[in-house]
Amino acid sequence: MPLEYPNQHIADLVANDRTAQWLGATLVGVGPGTADVVLGVGEQMCNGHGTCHGGVLFTLADIAFSYACNSAGVLNVAAAADVQFVAPAHAGQRLRASARERLRYGKDRRSGLYDVQVTVEDTGELVALFTGRAAQIGGRS
Repeated sequence: MPLEYPNQHIADLVANDRTAQWLGATLVGVGPGTADVVLGVGEQMCNGHGTCHGGVLFTLADIAFSYACNSAGVLNVAAAADVQFVAPAHAGQRLRASARERLRYGKDRRSGLYDVQVTVEDTGELVALFTGRAAQIGGRS
């Protein structure tokens, strides 16, 4: 069954996300302040150590963060992000980035903190923890 988008803003964001398309990252769930994105790790995504490149892990988490902070139909952009790499991922594994809004704060709640867990989809093993800070720069679409 095709994924239903909560609003046109997030539908357009996903349709125009060239980086997600290039990597093969797919949005599989979205709701208020949440998003789940999956990615199959290809050989071309691995570093010289034979493990998934940290930049790929960061980008996967950032994609999920972007979809989660824009899920309410309001234009948000990243203001800061931080990642901790917990365990290696390998070619052939399927990863899931699960983003969840922790809180909205500041004047008119225009800033938000989001937590993203990147896990191996079939085992649930934690690979990376990402925290993103979003800034609302537009109104509701």
